[in-house]
Amino acid sequence: MSDPMSTDGDRRPESRDRRRDARLVATGVVAVLLVWFALSNLQDVQIHFWVHTTRAPLVVVVAIAVGLGAGVILLVSRFIRRRPSHEEAE
Repeated sequence: MSDPMSTDGDRRPESRDRRRDARLVATGVVAVLLVWFALSNLQDVQIHFWVHTTRAPLVVVVAIAVGLGAGVILLVSRFIRRRPSHEEAE
């Protein structure tokens, strides 16, 4: 039976705890910054489409732009991974 305190290679259980704690702190800082950004950008902005103009809070416009950008990156990365390389084709 394996010892729960045994090391996995060079990693000690303490280093995993530190890494997890660092991720939690970083996630908390990012969350606070996002909330601060959202609360400081509540003013309405005018958005011009090709034939239509509308108004929306700036934070909503930024969130939509980030979502669309992330979607494009996800689609491109999936396309690149599925595409066979030249070495595999030969």
